Amino acid sequence: MKILFGIIVSVLLICLGVMWYFVLPKNSSAPKQQGSANIEEVSTSITPTDEETFKIWSSISDEQYDKNYIGNMIAHHEGAIEMAQIAQSNAKHAELKTLASKIIASQKTEVDQMLNWQKAWGYPSTSGANMQDHSAMGMMNMMTIANDELKTKTGDEFDATFIDLMIKHHQDAIDMSLPGPNNALHQEVKDLAQSIVTTQSNEVQQMKEWKKDWGY
Repeated sequence: MKILFGIIVSVLLICLGVMWYFVLPKNSSAPKQQGSANIEEVSTSITPTDEETFKIWSSISDEQYDKNYIGNMIAHHEGAIEMAQIAQSNAKHAELKTLASKIIASQKTEVDQMLNWQKAWGYPSTSGANMQDHSAMGMMNMMTIANDELKTKTGDEFDATFIDLMIKHHQDAIDMSLPGPNNALHQEVKDLAQSIVTTQSNEVQQMKEWKKDWGY
């Protein structure tokens, strides 16, 4: 009887030990898993606004994606920086001036990174007198037209136009970047594309709220 009792106690202790090892660590990590699920949900909820642009960028991959993405995104960023510089002097709302400063700082850093990657990976230059990446010239021409329009406006008229143009500009960048994490060759480009999707999606949402709040 004592032997049987001892066996039963031993089995119970082993079962408790197994439960302690497997069940409790899972329970303690549950909040982290929930957090990861939320992040994934936010990431996958971002969808392209221009299906044609998204399809074009989804159709290329590896080095072809990296070369074209970097060249066009440099031109795209330089246009946004110029738009933001105009906003620093012409915008009515302080919130837009603050956003403009943020755009200038972050996108100048990203442009410098991409220029370094072009040089390191032997891709054609996009900026300056040595420009060789003619695929980005159309992007530059479009940005010049938009910025010329902005320069003539001030006050509420400027703010409303800037918000509309920058939302469209950001959405174009998002559509270009969405395929990046899967299609890019270099991890640096994958990371940049994901960062642009996240950052600029947040800024688009903020500008839409301002547009509503300010009656534009």
